[in-house]
Amino acid sequence: MAGWLIRLTTPLVQGLARVYGLQVAPGPRALGQHPLTFADPIQKVANAVPRSCYFNTRSGAIKVGHDTVFGEDVKVLTGMHMGKAQAAAAGKPLHHVPEAGRDIVIGNGCYIGSGAILIGPLTIGDHAMIGAGAVVTKDVPANCFAAGNPARIVKQFEH
Repeated sequence: MAGWLIRLTTPLVQGLARVYGLQVAPGPRALGQHPLTFADPIQKVANAVPRSCYFNTRSGAIKVGHDTVFGEDVKVLTGMHMGKAQAAAAGKPLHHVPEAGRDIVIGNGCYIGSGAILIGPLTIGDHAMIGAGAVVTKDVPANCFAAGNPARIVKQFEH
């Protein structure tokens, strides 16, 4: 189908879906002003990233390496709201959301388990695995398995 027709009818389809209480889930996209980039072509990304994944780029960019796979309902979040002490120290209002500086980099060949939450700033090293339901707030080195809440390194893999 021609691209112009899709661009023309997309708002209509989305509006009808809202009226009828249906969810029309697009492929992976950034929700925020910073970029979401995948090293793989979009056709490969569509097979590796379920539509239920959420990528918040409000406070930083998200970069995903080659051959990285996501489980269902993964949340990758750069945005955060400042608490009372942090906001006061920065001279900002309570619950201020930083504009930048909370980038997330996910390496090559990673697996991010279903329901995992990644909170930036952080880096996930190449070939790392994140367990289902993990809450990752610190860097995960390459070739490691991290799980839990908060996530911790459970196992180091041989190269």
